[in-house]
Amino acid sequence: MPGGENMMVRDDGSVRYFTIRESARLMGLPDDYSFPRSWSESMRQMGNAVPVQLGEAVGEWLAEQVEKVKGLRRSAA
Repeated sequence: MPGGENMMVRDDGSVRYFTIRESARLMGLPDDYSFPRSWSESMRQMGNAVPVQLGEAVGEWLAEQVEKVKGLRRSAA
């Protein structure tokens, strides 16, 4: 179902939507992170966000690649 990213279907077929706090934990946000908007707006924003740990891993990988390129340029000069 469209928009079903923030829910789970139980064994009996019933649906349970995640709370904002549960979704924030799944995204790796700290427990004291506040959401000043409505449930639907907060869920939409989290749905468009990159999980914290993934962003960190990509950032570290990119920094390593930049350092490698810098090293190649220095050795070529």
